[in-house]
Amino acid sequence: MVTRTYRMDHDLGFAPNPYFGWCSLACCMPQIRKSAKLGDIIIGLAGAGKRGLRRIHPQIVYWMRVQEILSFDEYWTDPRFINKTPRINGPKIRMVGDRTYRHEPNDPDWSFERSMHYMPNAPQTNGGHVAKDTKVDRLLLSEDFTYWGGIGPTIPPHLIGLFPNPRGQKCPSEGPLLNELHDLVGVHAPKGVTGDPADWHNLKYFKG
Repeated sequence: MVTRTYRMDHDLGFAPNPYFGWCSLACCMPQIRKSAKLGDIIIGLAGAGKRGLRRIHPQIVYWMRVQEILSFDEYWTDPRFINKTPRINGPKIRMVGDRTYRHEPNDPDWSFERSMHYMPNAPQTNGGHVAKDTKVDRLLLSEDFTYWGGIGPTIPPHLIGLFPNPRGQKCPSEGPLLNELHDLVGVHAPKGVTGDPADWHNLKYFKG
């Protein structure tokens, strides 16, 4: 078991998506999605960037223990996750759905829904989020998680070094500091969803 930490620029409830009983990391963070193994613990920290989650840094947004690893096609066809299909005109919990990418029969190109990572009229430089997300055909799932969103615990200064700066992932070595971080986030006592995403009131992404 490896602990993988990273800093989050945004928290929309999309990556990760903690809804309908499963925490899924299906978009963004290709390095973690590519390398994570069953049993690994993923911990997301609010980043310190001016355009992102600086206002709640250094709070923890979520943690999850990887229990399943699927391809996008497997995710799309699995009926357990049908409610994670995005509905951009629906309530916020459905707007942030991440069950979008898949291959249609006899079509090698990716098909996808309108989602927080694809809007038809939005510019898509170098393929945009779609190209970046599908570069790694692998997503992580867990029923063993706690998602705080914008109300997570604040980590003390001496634990900041367990997280990368500014981007990528970090795999801290076993020891007292990592044990303290595990205790702080409660890796042995998952609570599911305890708060709303930090960016749910951001009018750039959501209306009203």
